[in-house]
Amino acid sequence: MKLLSSLVILLVIVLFCVVGSLSASSCKYPGYSTQGVTKTNNGYEATLNLISPGPYGNDIEQLNFQLTFETSQIFRVRITDPNNQRWEVPPTVNQLVGENPDSTDYLIEFTNNPFGFAATRISTGEVLFNTTQPSDCSFNGLIYSNYYLELSTSFTESNPNIYGLGERTSQLRLFNNFTYTLFAKDQGTASTPNINLYGSHPFYLQLSSSSGNANGVFLLNSNAMDVQLQPNSLTYKVVGGIFDLFFFTGPTPLSVIQQYSQVIGTTHMPSYWSLAYHNCRWGYHSIAETAQVVANYSKYNIPLETMWNDIDYMDSFRDFTTDPVNFAASDYKTFIDSLHANNQHYIMIVDPGISNIEPIYQSHIDLMESGAYIKAGGTDGEPLVGSVWPGYVNFPDFLHPNGTEFWTQQFERFYQTVQFDGVWIDMNEISNFCDGNCFNNTHTPMPPPQFDPNYPPYIPGGVPLYSKTINMTSLQYNDTLVYNSHSLYGYTEGLATQLAVQSILGTRSTIISRSTFPGTGAHFAHWLGDNDSTFTDMYYSIPGMLAMNMFGIPMVGADICGFNGNSNAELCGRWLQLGCFYPFTRNHNTFLGAPQEPWVFGQEVVDISIKAINGKLTLLPFYYTLFHISHVSGDPVVRPLFFEYPSDPKTFAIDQQFLVGTSLMVSPVLTQGATTVNAYFPNDIWYEYGSNGSLVQSVGTYQTLDAPFDVINVHMRGGNIIPTQPTFSYVPPEDGIPITTKISRTLPFELVIALDSSLQATGQLFLDDGESIQTYADNKYSFIQFDVVSSTSSSVYKLQSTILNNNYNGTAALIINSIQIYGSPSVKQVIVNGNPINTFNAVTDTTLSVSNLSLNLDESFEVDFVLY
Repeated sequence: MKLLSSLVILLVIVLFCVVGSLSASSCKYPGYSTQGVTKTNNGYEATLNLISPGPYGNDIEQLNFQLTFETSQIFRVRITDPNNQRWEVPPTVNQLVGENPDSTDYLIEFTNNPFGFAATRISTGEVLFNTTQPSDCSFNGLIYSNYYLELSTSFTESNPNIYGLGERTSQLRLFNNFTYTLFAKDQGTASTPNINLYGSHPFYLQLSSSSGNANGVFLLNSNAMDVQLQPNSLTYKVVGGIFDLFFFTGPTPLSVIQQYSQVIGTTHMPSYWSLAYHNCRWGYHSIAETAQVVANYSKYNIPLETMWNDIDYMDSFRDFTTDPVNFAASDYKTFIDSLHANNQHYIMIVDPGISNIEPIYQSHIDLMESGAYIKAGGTDGEPLVGSVWPGYVNFPDFLHPNGTEFWTQQFERFYQTVQFDGVWIDMNEISNFCDGNCFNNTHTPMPPPQFDPNYPPYIPGGVPLYSKTINMTSLQYNDTLVYNSHSLYGYTEGLATQLAVQSILGTRSTIISRSTFPGTGAHFAHWLGDNDSTFTDMYYSIPGMLAMNMFGIPMVGADICGFNGNSNAELCGRWLQLGCFYPFTRNHNTFLGAPQEPWVFGQEVVDISIKAINGKLTLLPFYYTLFHISHVSGDPVVRPLFFEYPSDPKTFAIDQQFLVGTSLMVSPVLTQGATTVNAYFPNDIWYEYGSNGSLVQSVGTYQTLDAPFDVINVHMRGGNIIPTQPTFSYVPPEDGIPITTKISRTLPFELVIALDSSLQATGQLFLDDGESIQTYADNKYSFIQFDVVSSTSSSVYKLQSTILNNNYNGTAALIINSIQIYGSPSVKQVIVNGNPINTFNAVTDTTLSVSNLSLNLDESFEVDFVLY
């Protein structure tokens, strides 16, 4: 390996000497040059010198270039100002531990005048990233000024498949001639498609149409930016910070996301209960109304795991208070006690703005005493004043060392009244009802050469940066301009909330945030924001969910039935079917919208909700196992079809279907009035999931599937085993409520097996107590591998379990009671651990059902299927 590395380095030096001898560019903005690139122990470094100024002045005359081999598949490029410390994203985001590899999958080439670098995949020769300015000057060289950075890469394939660059409402595959703005902003998903939304994620995945190979790029930068996509190039246009780029060579889409997760952190392991069904709305005006909704769920036999309240519960919309009349403390406590007695949960909203109107409001007193508040620029430390629901507010500063302590103090006091189980954090872009500072909102741009953070020389998106948020001149801890830190606010609030909640509850935190940044998924979850009650927005929830899974935030979902506007029976029924395949499943709507709980639309939608929610509960062992894999390796929980079929061009733009793990393909109805769905089946073995396991006869093509109102089409891929705990037959006690996860976790398991063409399949099951923070540190979990093995010469195929870890003390109480097998040849005998049984039958010619097994999950077993 060391010899190969030496040869690669020698080749790089030769290539540099050849390519670096090119003459200087005649383009208008050639950027920088270098006298040479120096090899280091784990990469390269160079000094870059400005050739000619860029378009906005204040160019940095000399730059440091550093390229680091982090792993065999990851390298990092940092371009910095050696003479001035510029703003950089705090180190909490980058979790990567470099290993100085002996060899790499990538080859680096350089040019020196003008300076550029290119990365090539060694195994195929594919160019992954190339900043070398083209001879036709179709993009600029490197530009690096005080308040504007620009860097471009050329594509060797025209109109490539690009995904990511969020957050926004858009199709999954991005347009190839469009400029995407990244800057956290409160403009709901119901507004114009493709504009920047609540979070900033400067990551993209590129998939080659010719080879099916994938690679990814992450720019670790929190400043506002545009990313301009053209048919043959991509250009970053950033208004501050540094270039700190991570490159991931894949080569599969899955491995790109796994490598990205090495940088931003793998997934926070959720509480088991948080994967079940939630209900909320803005407009439950009292605790009595809230309690009645919970009672109605029981009345109609619809499983409800978690009840939520929006800002209605607050006293004058002030955080950490309760309305003394409609949400009286004693009534509130009684209500939550009743939820907990029924093994249900409770979550309420908290916004970051702390009201400054009432002088005896304790949270504001605490905030001022802590000093951890955002300050107005150009003052002697005066608090910045914004406006949200309670009126004028000040905002906590979560970059301040006292910020988390202040936040925890508020939650601890509030918990004495409201024993919450999770927290919903909203309005944290920061959202502000008066643009900038509420007492200085004229915002006339400063004349050049003065720098105006609200109107930088280049304005991403073309909208002043203070629009719908606070003044960019505001200051956080250590005189950090909000101009630099703005898009980090929701992320830092989420970190503080996680620490607060875990210290209070002593269990894993369940936190749902609107604003996000890379690294969010390692700590908390996200919902897709304020959508509309339309079929169009139901469709957009799928690419939104898939993008967030690529961004390392798999715990995600949209407001089921829609937030803005009025839903209807057809839309809500279809959305309930789809939403119960989201990892995060919540029905939520707005203050002015008509009620949209399932019973509002009649018995048909009630029946659909019962079926859909029980379907999700039945699949929770599967989802929870997928989250374990995501926690360990960074895998998406739901993913686009092209992740599993990257060589099939028909999958590249599909975003009306999706995969759960590698096993289930969901094809929902997304069109009003439709009773069929046009679904694509990649070239593989597919079975109809959840009924008789019928084999799909035609693959590699689209098929029109029947989809009556009570049906969502779900298919299972051959070669997979899914662990389930069926809940449909559960009957609550006479004074009980519909099933919750407390009960579902104790039910017998059923393995659903879809055989491939070789009569083989595999799957896993992860078990723990569903809530402990120290599950992994204390090794308090069980992990079981299931395999179906066969050989062409054998008349038997075997199901075997292998216990890879067996330290969850609840495993012994769990059993597998049944097995469903899709694609089975005719079986004449079933033998369990050497003993023949007769409790099996052929549901169809190719679907076998085995029952009454009572196989203990804490013991390995073998089931033999003897063929005719």
